[in-house]
Amino acid sequence: MIVYYISPSVIPSRTANSIHVISMCEALTQLGYKTVLFFKSDNLTKADSNKFINQFYGVNSDGIELNEYSSKTARGVEFFIAILALSHFIIDTAKGRTPKIVIARNLYAALLFGIFLRKKVVYETHSPECGFRKKIQRLLLNSPKIYTVVISNALKKIICEFHCIHDRNIHVFHDAARAGAQKLNKLQRIEQRRELFEQKIELKKYKNFIGYFGHLYAGRGIEVIQGVAEKNPEQAFVIYGGNEGEIKKYRCDNHIKNIFFMGHISPNLAHNAMRLMDILLMPYQKNVSVGLKDVDTSKWMSPMKMFEYLSAGVPIISSDMPVLREILKDGDNAILVSPSDIEAWSNTLRKIINNPDLANGLGFNAYCQYKDKHTWKYRAKGMVDLLL
Repeated sequence: MIVYYISPSVIPSRTANSIHVISMCEALTQLGYKTVLFFKSDNLTKADSNKFINQFYGVNSDGIELNEYSSKTARGVEFFIAILALSHFIIDTAKGRTPKIVIARNLYAALLFGIFLRKKVVYETHSPECGFRKKIQRLLLNSPKIYTVVISNALKKIICEFHCIHDRNIHVFHDAARAGAQKLNKLQRIEQRRELFEQKIELKKYKNFIGYFGHLYAGRGIEVIQGVAEKNPEQAFVIYGGNEGEIKKYRCDNHIKNIFFMGHISPNLAHNAMRLMDILLMPYQKNVSVGLKDVDTSKWMSPMKMFEYLSAGVPIISSDMPVLREILKDGDNAILVSPSDIEAWSNTLRKIINNPDLANGLGFNAYCQYKDKHTWKYRAKGMVDLLL
């Protein structure tokens, strides 16, 4: 059975949406579907595209048919990707290989396939739309042919109120992590850290390694990590992520000897690095940027990082925010702390370090929840089942 997955994403890139799209496509192939992906790219060639994506994202994309829209400008990209998918649909239909399932994270593709072609479509959205796009989104939400998927119960409520509609055709599928992650014990973490950090960090100086993975945008809580690091000089605080400009700035301004800005790490290496930490931090603030002006996702986000952290099987300290409580349970799979209270973050860190039973319990519960509920394959099956 053929699945069309139509995305607005630039692939490859460091963005979370591109990782989300590639992970979903891999999961669809694991379920036995022939997956045809449409996306934007400026630097892939047909000869090496699958190989490069495998290396960059750490996935197996060999069963994915890649169809990229090439453009040097950002204008109209989402629309032209939708047109590219439509043209392929016409050709595939003429050849007798009509796709049975269409999944669109692309607003215009959902419009073309769901409204104009009257096909059943899963339309995934991660935010309410504004302006002209709001009108299209409302049309999609009200169509009986279109099954809308969102990433949190909070976003479902926001979209319903925003568009003044009922929620009967909106389905919540939280984000996920790759299946097959293996939990390490303390000795394995110590041994493998030697190879990861090589000469970058003097390992013997620090009792524990505290990790943060993600962007360095406003609202991600880097200033909280800096404050906690100053209060805990015997622990190493390791930060992965950021674009080149942000990384350079933080490194130049950094005066805290036990905090290390490691720079960008590709998705295929990030998860293993997470497993080597003793504690993982998720210090989101009350306003969370995704790198776009005036876009704040703090009320409805379902960060992929949270599920990757769960899959690492180590203790998590997270900001206590209503939307994160959809997944995180204080004292069970994480410890939740007031977002900007540096003293509380520091005390919680020490509490976990000084209580091995608590640390092991948190990591074990997080890992079990990931295995049972939060893999991409589990998510993809649920979405496909909406159309079958």
